[in-house]
Amino acid sequence: MGKHDSDEEDGFFLNGANTVKDISLWFKDNIKVIGIVALIPIIGFGAYCGVKYFANKKNDDSKVIVPVVASNNEEKKEYVGGYEILGNVKINNLGIDVKILNPIHEGTKYVDDALKYGVVEYYGNGINEIGNCTIIGHNNSDNFFNLKNIEKDDEIIIVDSEGVEVKYTVIEKNNVEATDFSGLLPMEENSREITLITCDEGATTRLVVKAISK
Repeated sequence: MGKHDSDEEDGFFLNGANTVKDISLWFKDNIKVIGIVALIPIIGFGAYCGVKYFANKKNDDSKVIVPVVASNNEEKKEYVGGYEILGNVKINNLGIDVKILNPIHEGTKYVDDALKYGVVEYYGNGINEIGNCTIIGHNNSDNFFNLKNIEKDDEIIIVDSEGVEVKYTVIEKNNVEATDFSGLLPMEENSREITLITCDEGATTRLVVKAISK
């Protein structure tokens, strides 16, 4: 019995149906593998975009003050150049009003880098705490340039991160060698003191200003 055109057509569609069925079964058995393979370029592109975004963000983060609210309901904190702002030093008669920065980031102290963005808490138990808190800064117009003009009995105001102000009276002002760290020590026992340190104009010695809260 000979073939008819309809037989060939039936065979074509039957073979086509079997092929589609086989492909469907293969996809069903390998759907997880297909999904993982398909995700690889997506994940790679996402990672590339993420790295590029954070790299650009770091470059733009130099002197921008960024408020951050901690997830554990801590008080709002501000940062500049990636360093936490602890408060301000104000010496009104000299026109000084500069931010005090915490140079510690992820357990490491970056004093030189932090000094690019403000003055730095260098030593002590914290600003406006009992003991001597030493604050250092560069001798430039943005920081402690006018500190050389301070006099005994002048007033220094330290404002903490919560806006609390403590007034200090200048007790002494000295020029010392760069290797002289005696200024880190308190002048009186159980007193609240600050020490401000900057370079002199020739950068050969250090100007040390000590003040106490009465």
